[in-house]
Amino acid sequence: MYQCLYREPQIYIGRIPRGYAGTRKTVNYIAHLVKEGAKDFCVRQKAISILIKNGVRPKDYMGEIGTLFEWVKNNVRYTRDIYRVELLHTARRMLELRAGDCDDMTILLSAMLKAVGHPVRLVLAGFNPRKKGLFTHIYLEALCKGHWIPLDATMDRPMGWAPPADHKQLFAVD
Repeated sequence: MYQCLYREPQIYIGRIPRGYAGTRKTVNYIAHLVKEGAKDFCVRQKAISILIKNGVRPKDYMGEIGTLFEWVKNNVRYTRDIYRVELLHTARRMLELRAGDCDDMTILLSAMLKAVGHPVRLVLAGFNPRKKGLFTHIYLEALCKGHWIPLDATMDRPMGWAPPADHKQLFAVD
């Protein structure tokens, strides 16, 4: 069996612009991490091994989405970032660390789903009706049989549940 060996992660340290410009820059980088993670053999191998271990039959696309969603939800601990520091982990690093916040869990689940052929998109959510440009949460949606399915692995809620946000914005990953 192929073993994924640890490689030193690239670290980017820089300033994020304030306001929506910073949000846009961050979500673009998250999309980049998702695309790179989907191409990572270790991420694909882990996703496939989870599907096999759980007995998901080939071409059971809803079963694949649900199984990977439940795995991330049950095997990755929600942990906030360092105080006043925005951390974004690669999908492979999340497989090793098994802890992260909403953006990290979104990166991992999105990359695993893309790695086995499912289109995904990112959803930014805001909860303050007076600040329509303020987004404080991210999750993903996966496309299955013509429908976008919300997947928020940070909450103990079923596949298809979406947080009751005041406003949302969608971002394509491809």
